[in-house]
Amino acid sequence: MILLVGDGKRADVVHGIAQVEPLLRERASDVVVDLDGRVDLTRQPPRVVFNFGGDGSILHIARRLGDHQVPILGVNFGKFGFLAEFELPDLLVRLDDALAGRLPSRRSIMLKAEISCAGAVRERLAVNDVVLQHLPDGRMSTVHARYSGADIATIVGDGVVVSTPLGSTAHNLSAGGPILHPEVDAIVLTPICPHTLSLRPLTLPAGGKLELWVDAGDSIRLTMDGQGSETISGGDRITITRAARHITLVTHPSRSYFDTLRLKFGWSSRPVAHPR
Repeated sequence: MILLVGDGKRADVVHGIAQVEPLLRERASDVVVDLDGRVDLTRQPPRVVFNFGGDGSILHIARRLGDHQVPILGVNFGKFGFLAEFELPDLLVRLDDALAGRLPSRRSIMLKAEISCAGAVRERLAVNDVVLQHLPDGRMSTVHARYSGADIATIVGDGVVVSTPLGSTAHNLSAGGPILHPEVDAIVLTPICPHTLSLRPLTLPAGGKLELWVDAGDSIRLTMDGQGSETISGGDRITITRAARHITLVTHPSRSYFDTLRLKFGWSSRPVAHPR
């Protein structure tokens, strides 16, 4: 199955898919369009996904794929488009290469969070990050962190970001964390506005086990990939490990990762001198 996925409520996305769909049907008989998220991707995984939308929609479709390793080609209809590297004209001239698997791709790790609450354990996956952030009452939170059995720190402040390399340019970057190349096998623990002069972001091997919890009587908000939050209370525990599966993104053949950093963020660009 070749899957074209996008938000059916957005006219520009529907129009973009309408331009690509007939071209794909000329080349393949198993083209499926999903505009409302009803296609069950766990039973019949596609061989490639064309995602029409922004970076957030790529994070969503990656989690919908479950344990299936499927390349995702992002066609940018969002505001930023760091993960969605292709504009519609780029895709149209490279459609045959995309179907034949001739375009480059990049594998990046994902995170699995096990949330232990009142004796029950549930799992969630994240592509970019796991974020613990103080509740809207404005009080500082206290987050305890342990890595593979060793206590790391007690983080007093507005919370903490646990980021994958792919997500290091998202919330992690805004919180002052480092940029990691997407193929690095590591995670970053970045405090959010820590109430100290000495606590700084920490890069950890992805193969270990990171445990996070808050003090008894305290509560904090858990968000994964910026989508869907829940309240974590004292006594609950979050255990973060590298997920068994990866995310595979089709990348633009004319740009390196560093080119994309420069294009989207202005990274390492020289200051612009304005004539006087």
